[in-house]
Amino acid sequence: MSADPGDLANLADLALPLPVSFSPPAAGIWIAATAALVALVLFGWRALQRYRADAYLRAAAAELDALAAGPKGDRSGIAEAVSAILKRAAIVAYGRERVASLTGVAWAGFIAETAPPGVETATIAAGLAKALDTRQATEAAASEPLVREAKSWLRCQRGRAAAEA
Repeated sequence: MSADPGDLANLADLALPLPVSFSPPAAGIWIAATAALVALVLFGWRALQRYRADAYLRAAAAELDALAAGPKGDRSGIAEAVSAILKRAAIVAYGRERVASLTGVAWAGFIAETAPPGVETATIAAGLAKALDTRQATEAAASEPLVREAKSWLRCQRGRAAAEA
């Protein structure tokens, strides 16, 4: 080393500070974590309520599946059974006062009115019309689209009972 104070050999390295520790976290982290946890609990609680409220739809869909998987020989009562299943589901979703008194064309119109755009309401209406006309038996080929479209109508009712409760 030289005695010259301007000599660059006399320079020392920079003294770096210690790395910043992540522990303990700042108060904002605890607030954000608590808010996220509360939101997650509320979301889970709402999802559980919706799942429970839609139990009637799962039961109706299971009945329709059992109906479709039934014996393929005599299909005379399938339209009546589909109509009864849809009526029970509609009573839960829309209320007894609005649905219980509907029959015939009014019932088919209600199903068409409450169906989403993708559901073939003509198939359901024709099947319900056959349910009213006891002289006609439902063919096996005509019962499959009726059950399929009835299940589509049920799927569009998800969350309705929970939203109106």
